[in-house]
Amino acid sequence: MVEASSILNAVIIGLASGTIYGVMALSFVLLYRIARVVNIAVGDMVLLGAYLILFFAELHLVPNPVLNILVAALLASLLSVALALFTERALFKPLYGQPVLTLIMMTVALGLLLRGATIIGWGTTLRVFPNQNEIWPLHPLEIGPVKLPYVYVWSITGALLIFGAFLYIFRKTIFGIAMRAVSLDPEVAAAHGITISKMYIYSWIIAYVAAVLSGLILGAINGINIIISDLGLSRALPAALIGGIDSPSGALLGGLILGLIEHTLGTYLNIYLPGIRDVIPYLVLLVVLIIKPYGLFGTVRIERV
Repeated sequence: MVEASSILNAVIIGLASGTIYGVMALSFVLLYRIARVVNIAVGDMVLLGAYLILFFAELHLVPNPVLNILVAALLASLLSVALALFTERALFKPLYGQPVLTLIMMTVALGLLLRGATIIGWGTTLRVFPNQNEIWPLHPLEIGPVKLPYVYVWSITGALLIFGAFLYIFRKTIFGIAMRAVSLDPEVAAAHGITISKMYIYSWIIAYVAAVLSGLILGAINGINIIISDLGLSRALPAALIGGIDSPSGALLGGLILGLIEHTLGTYLNIYLPGIRDVIPYLVLLVVLIIKPYGLFGTVRIERV
């Protein structure tokens, strides 16, 4: 019989994992909402983010290990801004107005480009962040019967800060209102003086930064190698579609639902059906889309003929 404490522990870790999936899904959702880009390259953006943080962390710019990894994450995020500018201006700007499939295929090409650059730069050998055990101690944080690894404490804290900041900007600032206007009707937004091209650039910047921060946590949990790319896409895409592909808050909820089911039901079923845990995200997605085709919080579009 499964103990209540082990179930509670699985629930907490599942929700913690869900926050990581939610941040990756935010990267996916934002690009679709603003620029109508279905970003298949999200996993490779997360992969590159993890390696960029590793690169700056290995420079040991700050003696303290925790501060060093935070500085590395900050520098990687700043570099990702330049990557976002290149991606939007050089690759996607010439394609706006083209069929959706053209944009999707460009994201596939972008993913292959980022993955290839990562392999050339760092190879495929499993790597870990320097002084990782000092940053995330091996012994878990014990809160009553719950034993939570420190890396998940980071993921929960970081995800709440990211989503809190983003939702505040998106709903309470003029910049956020402009982004919402572009997402609802670009032509009307442009008529009111909003520069559409700038909104597209900002959406790519936020998407890259969110991917970099996701790479930090995934790299700490799984080690840093090519598998991060597959894990990023296989979790970000279902989480985004479950919550609603154009709903930022739905991205977080979709990630939490996915993480919870994966680490509870998926873990226990995996004992009897090996490999079922990897299929769980798509089974959950299938059930949700059958019941709500636009996701839990996605915009329902009604077309009248």
